[in-house]
Amino acid sequence: MHIKHYETATAHPTCAGGPPSRATWGLRVHRLAAALLAAGVATPALAQAPPERPSPVEIARAEVRELAPSVHATGLVRSRAAADLAAAVAGRLQWVAEPGAAVTAGQVVARLDTRELSLARAEQAARVKRAEVNLQALEREVTRLRASGNAVPRFNVDQAQANRDIAEADLQVARALLAQTDDQLARSRLTAPFAGVVSDRVRRAGEEVGRGEVIARIVNPDELEIRMFVPLRHVRAVQPGHEVDVVADQREFTARVSSIVPAGDPRTQSFEVLIKAPPVDGLLAAGNTVKVRLPLGEPQRRLSVPRDALVIRADGLYIVKLNGEKRAERVAVKAGVADGDWIAVDGTLKAGESVVVRGAEGLRGNEKLDVVGVFETEPKRLSLQAAKPDA
Repeated sequence: MHIKHYETATAHPTCAGGPPSRATWGLRVHRLAAALLAAGVATPALAQAPPERPSPVEIARAEVRELAPSVHATGLVRSRAAADLAAAVAGRLQWVAEPGAAVTAGQVVARLDTRELSLARAEQAARVKRAEVNLQALEREVTRLRASGNAVPRFNVDQAQANRDIAEADLQVARALLAQTDDQLARSRLTAPFAGVVSDRVRRAGEEVGRGEVIARIVNPDELEIRMFVPLRHVRAVQPGHEVDVVADQREFTARVSSIVPAGDPRTQSFEVLIKAPPVDGLLAAGNTVKVRLPLGEPQRRLSVPRDALVIRADGLYIVKLNGEKRAERVAVKAGVADGDWIAVDGTLKAGESVVVRGAEGLRGNEKLDVVGVFETEPKRLSLQAAKPDA
C-alpha cells in the first residue's frame, strides 16, 4: 500500500485520466528500484561481487636433500708462486720487462748499468795479476836461498819465507775481491725464480735504485690458491684434505683444503684456510673473489625447502603451500639444519608439494594463486676432469 501510494503521489500531471507515457514508466521503474534498495531488497544482478584476482607467486617443490652444517665465507684467489724482484746492488736501471710479459725460470727481467762495476772488476783483476807475479818472484827467492845452504844466514831464509806467505795471502784477498765484484755483476741482472708473468713494473729504466728496492713483481698464473678466513669456533672442524664447494662467476666446482693456520687473529677471531684451486679453464685469476662453502659435519637426508619460503611471524614460523585447488594454505613448521639456500623443516609438509618462495608474506590463506615462476638456486657445476683436485 505504501508503494502504491508513492506511485499515485508521483504521477505526472500529463498522465491524469489516461495511460502513462514511456518516459513516465521509466521514471517510475527507477524510483521503484531506489525504494527497494533503500528497503534492503537486493536483486541478483546488483548483489553480484567482483571476480577474485589471483595473487602472483613463485614456487619451489619441497624435496628430500642431503644437508650438512656448513660455513660460508669469501675467499681471495692468489698465486701460490709470487715474488717481488728487488735490486741486489745499487745503480741505474738499464732495462725492465714490460708488465704482462711471460718469462721462463732464469730469464732476465731487469738489468742495471754495469759500467762502474766493470771498471772495478778490471782494477781488481789487475791486482790479482800483480799479486800472482809478486808471489812467483818470492817463491823463486826462497828456493834460491835454500839452495845456497850454509852460505846464507838462517834469518834471511826465514825472512824470504815470511814475505812469500804474505804475498800468498795478498793474492787470496785480491781474488776474493774479484769474486765479489763478479757476484755483483751477476746480480745486476734480475732473473725470474720461476716461470710466470710480470705483473707489475715498479721502477722504470733510467731511475737510480738502491739495494733492496723492489723493481718488478712476477706471479705464476697457473698455480693458484684460495685464501680465506674462518671463525675460530670452527677451527677443529676444518682439516687439510677436506673438500669444499667454490662458486665463481655463477659456476660451482670442488676444491680441497691444502693447509690451515690454526693460530687465530685476536682482532678478527678467525684463522686462515688455504685451498688449492684446480684448473678450471681460466675461470680463476689472481685477485678474484669467490664464495666458499666448508662443510662442518656429516650430511643428513632431510625434507627441505628454500630459505626464502619461510615466513617468520610473532606467532611462529610457517610456510605457504599450493593446495590442490591452487589456493594458499598455511603450514606451521620447525626449522632445522641449513645448507646453502636450503633448510630442513619439520611439519605436515610432504615431499613434492609446492611451496611459495616469492609472494608469501602478504598471503593469509585460501587466496587463489597464479604461479609466475619456479625458484632456482643451484649454480652451474663444472663437470671437468681437470677440475678434480689431486688426492
